[in-house]
Amino acid sequence: MDSYTGDVSRIGEVVLDVADGRWEPAFEAALAHPVGDLLVMDRVILEPPWRGLGLGSVLAGAAIRRLSQDCVAVACEPGSADGRELTEEQHREAAAKLGRVWERIGFEPFQEGVHILDCHLQRPQDLLAERQEEFNALCRAWRDHHRP
Repeated sequence: MDSYTGDVSRIGEVVLDVADGRWEPAFEAALAHPVGDLLVMDRVILEPPWRGLGLGSVLAGAAIRRLSQDCVAVACEPGSADGRELTEEQHREAAAKLGRVWERIGFEPFQEGVHILDCHLQRPQDLLAERQEEFNALCRAWRDHHRP
């Protein structure tokens, strides 16, 4: 994992017992059925005009649903990924804000800033359906408002 970004490597260090080649016991205990692969969500970047509309969680959730077949979980470390230089305080604020966004599709804080989504639970699917409906309602409202 360290051949990718430092974030991906950090996630690996939190969920894997590298010496044993197994899941960390705490990670394994946090999952309903700890058998399968791990999907790592490294980053989701939306251009600024598209932010704040709920689109990021809908798109990330749809990608996760598509890519997580046979996965035990999805792991991410929320934080700003758009290349801006941030102070430590700004980084903490961005991580907290994005953590709340990812929680809206089923991620839960795990350890050391890493969040996980258990792929074997129904809750993430239900939450994604709710986010999709919220976004669809926003699109309908915009369309209705802009009709001639």
